[in-house]
Amino acid sequence: MDKVAVRNTLLNRLASLAPEEIQGLSFSLTNQLIKLFNLLPELSSEIGGAYMPLNAEVAPVYQELLHSIPMNLAFPVLVNGEMQFGLPNGLPKGNIWMDPPYQIVEPTWLLVPGVGFDESGARLGRGRGFYDRYLEARDNVLTIALAASFQVIEKVPVESHDSFMDYIITEKFCWDVDQQKRF
Repeated sequence: MDKVAVRNTLLNRLASLAPEEIQGLSFSLTNQLIKLFNLLPELSSEIGGAYMPLNAEVAPVYQELLHSIPMNLAFPVLVNGEMQFGLPNGLPKGNIWMDPPYQIVEPTWLLVPGVGFDESGARLGRGRGFYDRYLEARDNVLTIALAASFQVIEKVPVESHDSFMDYIITEKFCWDVDQQKRF
């Protein structure tokens, strides 16, 4: 299947989930993410990039995550048509993009949303290219994909501009792309 067909299939599956199912997946995903941060404790002392979920999108339950592992999280902001990250002044507000006030920062790692992923780390986004363009200019950012397990598919169609992830976290498992193993 081509990108459009794969994207539409997975978006339809996500859209079919009830809000309670998204919430349950998000809580379980948060527990798996805490497991990753316990294995990589150095990440909690660095600035990380997070995201504000769209409707029918799994995401960490940030209150639970920050209660378990205190850290500084920046959120996407739109500056001159390009994605950057800002540290909020208080709780982040906004939908896709965080509303001011914030301080622009360069996270050393990112929690990355997506429509689909495969075990090689390939990512299928929503088609606007914000994360691909952001990551293309930053070689040393650790990427942690977050998804429901059904979003990890056999093969994501990729193009030369597409970004690859370092880890994939679902409600059921953590996947280390380099080591090609679950933990």
